[in-house]
Amino acid sequence: MKNNIKLISLLLGIMCFLLTVGIYIQIKTVSNSGTAVAKTNEENELRDKVLEMKQKYEEGYAKLSKKEDELDDLIQKATNNDGNASRISKEISKINGILGFTTLKGEGIEITISDGEANENTWNISEYIVHDEDLMQVVNALFNAGAEAISINGERIIGTTAITCVGNVIKVNDEKLGSPYVIKAIGKKAGLYGALTMDGGYLYYLSSYGVKVETEQSDSIVIPKYNGIYDFKYAK
Repeated sequence: MKNNIKLISLLLGIMCFLLTVGIYIQIKTVSNSGTAVAKTNEENELRDKVLEMKQKYEEGYAKLSKKEDELDDLIQKATNNDGNASRISKEISKINGILGFTTLKGEGIEITISDGEANENTWNISEYIVHDEDLMQVVNALFNAGAEAISINGERIIGTTAITCVGNVIKVNDEKLGSPYVIKAIGKKAGLYGALTMDGGYLYYLSSYGVKVETEQSDSIVIPKYNGIYDFKYAK
């Protein structure tokens, strides 16, 4: 009789243990499921907000472009029969070109800089990777050589442009860019080409470290206008 009681007690203990484990697993599963659902909902909300902001930006930019076109038409009409107004219009166009607000076209050079590849003689991976400093050096060299307008992967370089490194990409005008980097410059093509490709120049230095560099002269370089918002916070 005692043995039967012990056996029944043991079976009841095992059943209670299994029941407890089952309840714990069920609670854990429901909890994880709830967390996953909440995380998914949060990601969906963030995605919707990003898409909404992107749509508003595109709509705003489209309206801005339309107003700019309308303004150009009005200026053109107003200056057709007024010599002084025509001169002022040309000055405005020139200033806008300098500031980066208009697309420019002319002779110049195109430089393509790409990350190199490792070999048995390479021990430092950073040597053949293009860095933000490399792009800044090339841009400065181009301006020193007489470049009138410069862009990197379609991003116009203006007075407030920042070139910074963020992980394995480089930000230009807050836009993340990756290798290869195509730098276009308008100016006297022979002068720009000679200044950038001479022995001892910065492109020569990059090539010596394994970075891939290609330079080409052209009679038709197109530099797009700056697409951001140029706003003064402190200057008046």
